[in-house]
Amino acid sequence: MPDYSEFPTTPTAWQEQAWQDVAPLALEDPAPPPPQRRGVDLAALVPGLAFCILAIVLMAGAVVPFGLVAEGGLLWLLLIGAGVALLLSEVRKARRRRG
Repeated sequence: MPDYSEFPTTPTAWQEQAWQDVAPLALEDPAPPPPQRRGVDLAALVPGLAFCILAIVLMAGAVVPFGLVAEGGLLWLLLIGAGVALLLSEVRKARRRRG
């Protein structure tokens, strides 16, 4: 018959002796190692900043004296340069992982 008492039962002497050698379980996980600090990805930062600055200048209506900007030549050069920089950074990362 189940015990529906609101008070827990008191262990007997032989139960106390049987449980003396049992250690309690650790309830917390060990602390994770601190994250490694990553460097700044210049291949993404420089083109991103250049794009933001150029967009703000052109949205403000500033007259840029370069003929390249009006025809998109400067934008193509920035786009190609950013692509090459991203490609080179990925190649360097792959070499570091292998070596």
